Amino acid sequence: MSDRLLALLSLACLLAITFLAGLVSAYLYLAPYRIAVQAWEEVKAFMKEPDRLMPVRYDFEGVRIHDANAIAPGSTLITSYFPEFDWHAGVRLIDESGAVLHSWAPDPGEIFGGRHNYPYIHGSHLFPNGDILFNFEFIGIARMSACGDVLWALSEPRAHHSISANDDGSFWVSGNQELRSRDGRDEELLNILSFPVYEDYFMKVSADGEVLKSISSIEVFEKNGLSDAYLRTGRRYNGDIFHLNDIEELPPEMADEYPLFDAGDIVVSLRDLHMVMVLDPETLEVKWHTNSATLFQHDPDFIGDGWIGIFDNNFDRTEGGNLQGGSRVVAIQPHTEERAILFPKQSDMPFYTKWSGKWQKLPNGNLLLTESRAGRALEVNSSGEPVWEWVMDRYDANQVPEVMEASRYPITAEDVATWNCP
Repeated sequence: MSDRLLALLSLACLLAITFLAGLVSAYLYLAPYRIAVQAWEEVKAFMKEPDRLMPVRYDFEGVRIHDANAIAPGSTLITSYFPEFDWHAGVRLIDESGAVLHSWAPDPGEIFGGRHNYPYIHGSHLFPNGDILFNFEFIGIARMSACGDVLWALSEPRAHHSISANDDGSFWVSGNQELRSRDGRDEELLNILSFPVYEDYFMKVSADGEVLKSISSIEVFEKNGLSDAYLRTGRRYNGDIFHLNDIEELPPEMADEYPLFDAGDIVVSLRDLHMVMVLDPETLEVKWHTNSATLFQHDPDFIGDGWIGIFDNNFDRTEGGNLQGGSRVVAIQPHTEERAILFPKQSDMPFYTKWSGKWQKLPNGNLLLTESRAGRALEVNSSGEPVWEWVMDRYDANQVPEVMEASRYPITAEDVATWNCP
């Protein structure tokens, strides 16, 4: 064999080994892969461009009012990337005209330490005194005053997705941590999963930042014999086996309307299993579940008369929702198994976000919808007709930042003035 041929074969072997090592590193999330991901994040940070920019879908920015008399009163809290914060994550409170009444610009590095390149704020809650509770996705949860002072912060388990308030002043929050070994877990369940596994927690937190309860999602599935749910999805998992994105508690004043459930039971959404379930957070008994009504859903809510409303992303593997007709809000009555569509009422209503998305039933019966990937909030009446909408500022001519959440609060400009911040 010639020296030239031997050199070429040696080079080919070296390239093949390097390629295979890269695949193994990515699959097992080892150091070289993590370093490469971090390097790419550094490049994006240098480029000063958020990583959740979406194609512009609507031909305007700001507010359009369709029926001023039908708008539910209050101000709207919005989480996104904003130009006044150099396109970093922040929170705005706007009135019905779109005027900014107040804003918050938390810095995750100052709050949690470390460097975080374009993290985003997902869940949020506004207190009457202007304090805001928020999470930076998979970094932590914190409470900040109206004037920007950090009152407390928690980084473990890593908070993510929604924050929902309970009648007693506490909050349910999605938590997450990495599980690197089987640790005595159900072997049959975990043998089908690659490691590391990201174990979601149903986490209850006090208004003062104390973790009151932390429930393992894996423990809930094992206890209730639901491990086969992973096999039915047909997905090849890369650690994110649940994608818990919302937890809501059944309040005492509504409990009598739900024959199958009791006050304090929680409804949770597990996006990657297309599953919504109701369980007792004390005994961990799953009292009801479905994984046939929605596709990659978010935000289930107890809405009265035995109904649970759900933001159904209805993700059909297209960018425009062309196969399934777009996203929707569906309602399920567990004790009768009845189903209904709350929105859209008309087939020609454009509305689709393949991931993220929120909805809120307002006191006057209207629905406030967050069309995240379009950067839009939309309020519709009980007939499904738009009464108010707001579209995020464009990043450039073709891109708009994703809006993670829009929620209406009974707060006025006069209330905001009493917060007395510079």
